[in-house]
Amino acid sequence: METNSLLSAGSDGFYHPRSEGEVRGLILRARREGKKLRVRGAGHSTIAAIYTDGFTTDDGPGQGIDVMLDQMATVTFDDAKMQVTAQAGCHLGLDPSDPTGVSTLENSLFYQLERRRWAFPDTGGITHQTVAGFLSTGSSGGSLSHSVGDQIVSIRFIDGLGEVHEVSEAQDADLFYAAGVSMGLLGVICAVKFQCVPRFDVIGQESTREVADSGIDFFGQGSPGKLALAQFLREKEHARLMWWPQQGVQRMVVWQGRTMLAADYTSETGPQGHLRAKPYAEFPLILGKPNAAEWVASEFYDLIRYWNAPDPRGKVTRAALELMLPPFIKLFVSDDGDKGPQRFWDAWLDVLPMDNVASDKLLPTRFTEMWFPLEKTVDVMTRLRDHFNRVGLPATGPYACEIYATKRSRFWMSPAFDRDVVKIDHFWFTHSFGDPSENYYPQFWELLKDLDYRLHWGKYLPKDSAEFLPSRYPHWRDFMEWRRRLDPLDIFLTAYWRTHLVQA
Repeated sequence: METNSLLSAGSDGFYHPRSEGEVRGLILRARREGKKLRVRGAGHSTIAAIYTDGFTTDDGPGQGIDVMLDQMATVTFDDAKMQVTAQAGCHLGLDPSDPTGVSTLENSLFYQLERRRWAFPDTGGITHQTVAGFLSTGSSGGSLSHSVGDQIVSIRFIDGLGEVHEVSEAQDADLFYAAGVSMGLLGVICAVKFQCVPRFDVIGQESTREVADSGIDFFGQGSPGKLALAQFLREKEHARLMWWPQQGVQRMVVWQGRTMLAADYTSETGPQGHLRAKPYAEFPLILGKPNAAEWVASEFYDLIRYWNAPDPRGKVTRAALELMLPPFIKLFVSDDGDKGPQRFWDAWLDVLPMDNVASDKLLPTRFTEMWFPLEKTVDVMTRLRDHFNRVGLPATGPYACEIYATKRSRFWMSPAFDRDVVKIDHFWFTHSFGDPSENYYPQFWELLKDLDYRLHWGKYLPKDSAEFLPSRYPHWRDFMEWRRRLDPLDIFLTAYWRTHLVQA
């Protein structure tokens, strides 16, 4: 029986169900009224990937039923098994942009785990996401040693028929493998159970050097004293690199960390259990203020927003950038050859999400995220290097690109399914002129197309993705069959997802 026939959208235009019964009622309403239904997590994916058709940031929710699960965010613990069950709307960490105002540090999943002296072995670069949102697109951190996906015990969701499923690898492996990364296309995730590990601290360093002097062979198979990039990513428990490939810059920021061992606790760090944290600082201090660097960078990128424009504004901006860009970037990405790398040590939940301090308001960033088989790392890096050198600013842009790795996944639609991957994120300052999916990202999608990449489902996808991605996922047809079976009326399949998943 439908329990929420009178449930209506809030003043924000979203439905905020309080229980699985109310979620089921909304699904049944969508079936009855012929509407689409989509769920918003923390809103970190591209807009069209999240909402129903017709949604805009100005006008709010679209033509269907847009849902937020902020009222379904409780956490329960199984102490005997060291397992936690989190409802789908629970945030991993504090979400400073949560429009409902519900998210706090204290009610976040990771904070509650830390208080229990439990942990996840890995996290993403930020923890603003909800539990379901993070999993649904296959998001991950930068580690070939650990994976959040490995910790999933079971997933509870309601399909397009209003049926409740609680699936695990042991009970229904195929459906579990389909549901682990589903883009919201199989149903509404209500809760996820995770296997936790004992809490731990992380120690590490970040160095900024000229690419040629970084101690890593980025474009080859390794040499005396230099690990090949793929080997570096294998040997480091956690790692992330930021590549600034512009002419006159050519710098690499290398972040690496690992679990602290007994011998790592010294008089400087404090003893285990009483760590005197030395937090990681992502941005340099200006006048003693941590956000000043972000503000200056934000103003600069706003000033040069027309660098990609095909008109006189773009021509003038590009001419100015030939002089301005290298010294500006070097001001903030300064070579630490003389002073040495930045050292840090901190609790797992405070240091592994190294981008948590970055402001989405000051430095709003979009990107396409390409996942390549790890063994193709040299091919990817050399081809990008040569392209950057040949094309210049239209290829490098004025921003960085990010490099990190992800452990192979068991979930069918994960971009890391059945293979370790190296990931390349091409960054785009949101306020820049134009649409990056039209005038920036296509060059990379074409340049690297024969290197068997897959893509992060929540970020920008090429228009022809439905033509080539299916052949790159061994279980694509199996997933689509589950989708048709669980959602025969296509309640969850919006125009966006139809375009990117279904061949015309």
